[in-house]
Amino acid sequence: MNVKRTQRGSAFILALATMVVMVLVVTSFSVRLESHLKSETGRLERRRADNAIQAGIARAMASLTDANLNVLDTNEEWATLGETGSVAFIVGDAQVRLQILDTTRYVNLNTATEQQLEKLNLTAEQTAALLDWREEQLQPRQLGAKDEYYNTLPTPYNTKLRRFESVSEIFLVRGFTPYFVLNPPENTTASLISAGNAADQPSLASLLTTDSQSPNLRADGSERVNLNQAQNAQLVQAGISNQAAQAIVQRRNTQGQFTSFSQVFNVNGINVQDAETLMNVATVTAETFLPGKININTAPEAVIRTIPDITEDQVQGILSRQGTFEEFGELAQVPGFSTNALSQLVDYFTISCQTFLIRLEGRKGTVTSYMEAVVTVTNGQPKLIKMNRPLQRNPLVLWEWEDEAITDQTLMEPTN
Repeated sequence: MNVKRTQRGSAFILALATMVVMVLVVTSFSVRLESHLKSETGRLERRRADNAIQAGIARAMASLTDANLNVLDTNEEWATLGETGSVAFIVGDAQVRLQILDTTRYVNLNTATEQQLEKLNLTAEQTAALLDWREEQLQPRQLGAKDEYYNTLPTPYNTKLRRFESVSEIFLVRGFTPYFVLNPPENTTASLISAGNAADQPSLASLLTTDSQSPNLRADGSERVNLNQAQNAQLVQAGISNQAAQAIVQRRNTQGQFTSFSQVFNVNGINVQDAETLMNVATVTAETFLPGKININTAPEAVIRTIPDITEDQVQGILSRQGTFEEFGELAQVPGFSTNALSQLVDYFTISCQTFLIRLEGRKGTVTSYMEAVVTVTNGQPKLIKMNRPLQRNPLVLWEWEDEAITDQTLMEPTN
């Protein structure tokens, strides 16, 4: 009797153990299946969010086909499209928010002068390291850094020795930590580049680009006359006074070709009226596009203040006319811009732009994806040249966007 009970008890325990094992196996399988389904759902949602971003890029590029590159007008469709991220464009069962900005509203990391970098509240060491990173010479500046420094890091690498491809590359340069780049500066004793106090200063990341360039054309799209090639009659035909034309040709013949408008405006006999005409119709280079110019129609106050030697009156004069400059030479009409002042500042400025930044946020379900695209426009044809993830995982604060859209528009109907 006891033997049978023992056998039945053993069988029960074995059966119970088998059931427990089966429950554990089923539970484990269910957990793995649920995890797999969530992972697949996440991948699908990310793909659709990224597809929405691609649709947003296409919509943004379409708006740039009609942009006036020679006189940037922020009332045109490209500048108002998306209303600074306030509009959600519906793409099937996903959505995308976007904003288009001209790159000439920023300081270009690849062309900024040493003096301009210093006005960004960089230390002497940071300025030297940045210049060493982008310049070809192998010998570092006294305060800079080349391979001798970067090769000794825990994960060694070499100095770039050429232009920055994206702003995020600055994190590789000595002294440029994410905290320093992404947050307002703590050391503003040298200069305040924005209205308000030290706490109101913009982050370095909000001021920089690597891609700005401008068409080297007149406001009406016609070619500029090259002061290094044209003779007196051609200059006069372009609208330059005979006195100024003669002085320019004589200076060129005796001292060599001009490399900047600064040199032109320092020619004896050039007055403010001559300077205005020259800014409208002339150039000193055969280059089709000019890199790194700052747009007086669109650049924020902080960027304008990075220009070396610019005065408070000149900054306020530009801001008071901002958005209304229809020809470059109108800068000569702004109070404080004498011929001497123009000779110091004019080479930094433009009213045109050929390269644009598109900020995008794609959403599907629980997934949000961010992207920045750079587009150039040539002869009315936009071309996507690069796409980069933003410097921050969530860049809405840097972009000055709200967390949610206010309105929505259908960009693409759902497909069956």
